[in-house]
Amino acid sequence: MANPGPTLAQLKDRLTRLLPVAKSFSGIAYRSTTPHYATEADLLTGEGSRRNGGRWNPIGIAVVYASLTPEIAMAETLAHHRYYGIPIEDAMPRTFVAIESALRVVLDFCDGGVRRRLQVSEERILTVDWRQEARAGHEPITQTIGRAVHEGKREGMIVPSAADPKGHNLLVFPANLEASSSFRVFRAENLHA
Repeated sequence: MANPGPTLAQLKDRLTRLLPVAKSFSGIAYRSTTPHYATEADLLTGEGSRRNGGRWNPIGIAVVYASLTPEIAMAETLAHHRYYGIPIEDAMPRTFVAIESALRVVLDFCDGGVRRRLQVSEERILTVDWRQEARAGHEPITQTIGRAVHEGKREGMIVPSAADPKGHNLLVFPANLEASSSFRVFRAENLHA
């Protein structure tokens, strides 16, 4: 196994010092889901990631994963299926939604300065086989970062996409949303239950 990197306590300490560089995020992000979960409630709870974990969150922490372009949202879906050897046609059909976000406290891990201050390289967060590490009983560095951000009460993170090196994802911790922030499915009335 690779060097495990900074501990949770070290990351939390470094994140506290990063609060001044946290920024707001206002814009549209995109999600791809199966039609079964294409309801506004399911799309915004992070319940699936809370139950199963993900690249940036251990089991028990709800995160809504979205991408900054619809193409990246699809690339992320296909990467998941390819990792497990599931035929791409089994990923279909998909429902794509746009999510309007106005968040006040977001850390941008696409910013090299943020990563340097945390002492975690972009290569490390993009290449870690988080599924394999989790199966082996080790918390991957990306999940440790996500846990530290969540426990630090940040609303979300912008992270590089492991599925497309030019892409970016927006991760939102629903439990940390501030009263003045908003996070909603655009044209949710067009979704069919």
